[in-house]
Amino acid sequence: MTQPVVSPSRVDPVVRSASEVVGGPAGRRLSSATGFWRAVPVLVVMAIAMIGLAGVQKQHCRAQGWSTPDQFWHACYSDIAVLYGSSALGGPDRPGLTEAVGQGGLGQPPLASAAMWLVSALVPGDTTSPERRFFDFSALLLAVALAVGVMAVAVAAGRRRWDAAHLAVSPVLVTAGLVSYELLAVALVGAALLAWKRERWLVSGVLLGLAVAAAPATAGVGVAMLAVAIRAERARSGVIAVAAGLVTWFGVRIVLLPGVTGGLGAAWRDWKDSAPGYGSTWLIPQLVEASRPARHHNWLADWWFGAGSLAPSTATALALLAIIGVIVMVSMLVLMAPQPPALAPVALVAVAGFLAASKSLPVQACLLLLPLIALSGMRWRDHLIWATAELAYFVAVWLYIGAQSDPNRGLPASFYVCFLLARLAAMGWIGLQAGMAAYGPRPMPAHVAAHAVAR
Repeated sequence: MTQPVVSPSRVDPVVRSASEVVGGPAGRRLSSATGFWRAVPVLVVMAIAMIGLAGVQKQHCRAQGWSTPDQFWHACYSDIAVLYGSSALGGPDRPGLTEAVGQGGLGQPPLASAAMWLVSALVPGDTTSPERRFFDFSALLLAVALAVGVMAVAVAAGRRRWDAAHLAVSPVLVTAGLVSYELLAVALVGAALLAWKRERWLVSGVLLGLAVAAAPATAGVGVAMLAVAIRAERARSGVIAVAAGLVTWFGVRIVLLPGVTGGLGAAWRDWKDSAPGYGSTWLIPQLVEASRPARHHNWLADWWFGAGSLAPSTATALALLAIIGVIVMVSMLVLMAPQPPALAPVALVAVAGFLAASKSLPVQACLLLLPLIALSGMRWRDHLIWATAELAYFVAVWLYIGAQSDPNRGLPASFYVCFLLARLAAMGWIGLQAGMAAYGPRPMPAHVAAHAVAR
């Protein structure tokens, strides 16, 4: 007998309250065996609508152009359009694929850079607004990627396929969905998790390798795969998936970048020598120093890393140590769990940890957590707490960058660091909830248990 589809409006208090707008919780008919065919199309349509809203959020820049500092005051900045102009993708001397993907090209991960290069070929040479046309074509590609990701997550979720709404209608899609090509990695991660659930270890690893080539922080999913497989005494499956991922990732680099090393040496030097970027934990000392009143002693700044910004080498060392710490923490979480945990919550802890440890944490990085949140059985209350912090930070970071042009209109460092800390705390909250889910599932609420018995 086919198991009924779980209706979030009957098990999640937030969704139950929100459902009153459309007549209350779902009835018995929506939990029938045909619910799959109802859930997926509805979720895909909702996801496309969210990308449409993301386009509306960028409409000022789309109509007026992406100029500085106007794009920061209106919070409509997008790497997609800005890189198109700055990298000459639309110029007469359009770079080749190797030049566009290389370290001196778009400054994006290899697969994302390659996708941008391919999309740029669709832009007519005689158009009056090439950046806008490139942005529109990119939005169509990312809408398809999001739809694929939603379908993969919904299928992987099984009876809880409506949980894919965490990906389809998350508020962060509106603000961050069209900033860069992160949704390409989101779709690949969703597909990799679906292949893992169906025990297609090799396929899962290949898809994950492609995801890492589009967004390096998704490598945390591979760490979780290996740890979960070892804990479940199926180490071979984890080794196959991780090995396939490494080979695929390295293969993409060799194909897209010149040289037998796939440009790894240059990538390492660039990362090692880079200063902490916006959103990074390692930027906090610099922000604290910038917040120090003139001619006044600030004990907090003096205490934290010597009252000054971190040197690139110091930030690199701290980031590496933090990444190693995340790997150890994830391994201990899995090994200490009373039973082998599911992959998604462990992967959520790993990816959130990698993001918090990174030297740069852009606004669009939050998208990488969405498929993992959906498959972790996260409550909407926790999702909205995290999303609220992300939305607040989204506004704050553009105002802080805009302050470099006009301090009287922008956000000072003392306020920006508060939003940054709130964002990191919210990301930690999501990781904590995922860790609790991995260590042991929450007890089923009484009304949900009664409903399950009645069924």
